[in-house]
Amino acid sequence: MSFVKYAVVDEVNKDGLESIKAKIAEDFDAKMKELDEVYQEEFEAAVKKKQKDDAIRLYNDNKLSLEKEFNRIKSIIADLRFGATILESDYRNIFNQFNDVVQFASGPDAILKMLKKIDVEKEIQLKVKEFPTIKSEEKRKKAFQLIKLLINLHVSGVKPENMVIRKLPVIPPDLRPVVQLE
Repeated sequence: MSFVKYAVVDEVNKDGLESIKAKIAEDFDAKMKELDEVYQEEFEAAVKKKQKDDAIRLYNDNKLSLEKEFNRIKSIIADLRFGATILESDYRNIFNQFNDVVQFASGPDAILKMLKKIDVEKEIQLKVKEFPTIKSEEKRKKAFQLIKLLINLHVSGVKPENMVIRKLPVIPPDLRPVVQLE
């Protein structure tokens, strides 16, 4: 089964983020060097064919796209925290090599892992402190419903991860009631 996004399911430490940034910057520098080398070869060939304007334009376009991609990845890294999501393509192309630093998961497994990390008492205190600062009526309503849910979970002693169905019992076909179709 394939999912569209991956979620960060554990807290991310600053040292881990710094190591990711360093590795990404190192990869970017290597790609820029490779681009420069290819440009030199292409430019020399283009001078012989009198197409150096095309070579320069192509080099600038490639350099610009590499810089845009590098800045996009840097912004993703800056936002990596518990619960943050990234695209599946970004995970497969870039972030799967950092599984020892940042824990990613997708689908119901990710939701279950994140629910296990929730401390209901701390969340209640945090949301109650945040509530007076919320201006939008719609956001206040949602925040109030969340606080109410968290309080009910805390009072009843139910853990948030118990809201996920892990096994769905199905009655055998012989015992299921037959519904007449008209």
